[in-house]
Amino acid sequence: MFPDPDSKLAQRLNPVLFLLPALTIYIVFAIYPTFSVVEYSFTDWDGISPDRNYVGLANYERLFSDKIFWAAFRNTFVWSGVIIVINVGLGLVIAAMLARVWKARLLIQTCIVLPVVISPMAVATIWRWMYQPTGAINQALEGIGLSALSTPWLGSPDTVLYALALAHSWSTIGLSVIIFLAGLQAVDEDLYEAAHVDGANVFQSFRYVTLPALRPVTAVVFILTLTQSFKVFDIVWATTQGGPIRFSEILSTYMYKRGALENQYGYGSAIGVALLVIVSIATILYMQIQQKEDR
Repeated sequence: MFPDPDSKLAQRLNPVLFLLPALTIYIVFAIYPTFSVVEYSFTDWDGISPDRNYVGLANYERLFSDKIFWAAFRNTFVWSGVIIVINVGLGLVIAAMLARVWKARLLIQTCIVLPVVISPMAVATIWRWMYQPTGAINQALEGIGLSALSTPWLGSPDTVLYALALAHSWSTIGLSVIIFLAGLQAVDEDLYEAAHVDGANVFQSFRYVTLPALRPVTAVVFILTLTQSFKVFDIVWATTQGGPIRFSEILSTYMYKRGALENQYGYGSAIGVALLVIVSIATILYMQIQQKEDR
């Protein structure tokens, strides 16, 4: 029998019942797969055979001696660093400028957010065409007399990773701008008026009023950008597949190659677990730094 709706037991169960559908979906599609990947990382499973031989820490020991893994590890951090600088740093600046613009503000916001809804494969196709030796970017450089800067952007080891990071940021920075704009709307205008009375200019108001007020919002944008950049796969795979000579190889593409293409699901799972640990550690460290600054 169901408990009396007015009883204390019913009042305690109500929140659980409301959370149960979402919690069930989260467990089935997030928690369970995560634990499954951890389990696979201790096996030499090929993804096809029903036999999963337990190999202990062999896959993780292999990671430490895998030069390609460490190259992908380094590329992932460079890739994420560039994206964080653009999405968090430039995104905050754009949002602060938009907050002071009223004419055509909606049109500008729409143009910035529009790339967010474009399919990653479409983004990859657009930027692959633009980055071609005879593509739009090199033609534009030649048109303004800077032909010396023309380069095969996706074919050069010196530029490929940064070029792809820029393309990814173009398609995701809109979300950062919207979050920052929402945070700016919550900042008390009296703070800016007080700063203006004290003689603060625009840059000083941004430094001493906007940045401290948006610290919690910045933490959210940073974590979202960090996790998103670490798990990116589509745009890299659709443009270079980790080339040339693995100079754009990141952990997600290397995990896919080892696991799905080479049927080394055990080792691919170990790479996935390593990626999860790296993101978790980076997030925890950043949150601890933020908490110390807030004290």
